Amino acid sequence: MRATARLGAMQARAQSLMTLTLAAYSPDGKTTNPGGYTVPKFASEGLTFGRVQATSGGDTTTRYIKIGDVERPVIKGGLQIPLTAKVPVAGEQRGTGWEYVVLAVGPLDDLALLGRRYLVVAVPAKSHATMRRLTVVEV
Repeated sequence: MRATARLGAMQARAQSLMTLTLAAYSPDGKTTNPGGYTVPKFASEGLTFGRVQATSGGDTTTRYIKIGDVERPVIKGGLQIPLTAKVPVAGEQRGTGWEYVVLAVGPLDDLALLGRRYLVVAVPAKSHATMRRLTVVEV
């Protein structure tokens, strides 16, 4: 009982640090853009709070994913959302996994995060979690 109460307190603390407002999108087929190109179409999955945790300067990125013609680094645990949020689906190409867009930042967040979009490439799970740490790539 005591461990459960402590875990609940840790989850509440983790959630209090999630000051970004994120819009979640799931793949919903394809569409044609005004330039005539076929591009992924997305359905809204609603809003959630979250935070971005980028790798620090001392960390080395060991994995990259090619999005279009660009190699992009995979950020392990880079996007963190509440455990109560919908569980996203992962994919390694646009149009196969959920994507999150930063719509608003908190008073202490970096304004450069506004408008950034992240593709979920892995959804790790564990027991006694305080938050869901998604592995993402910025698109």
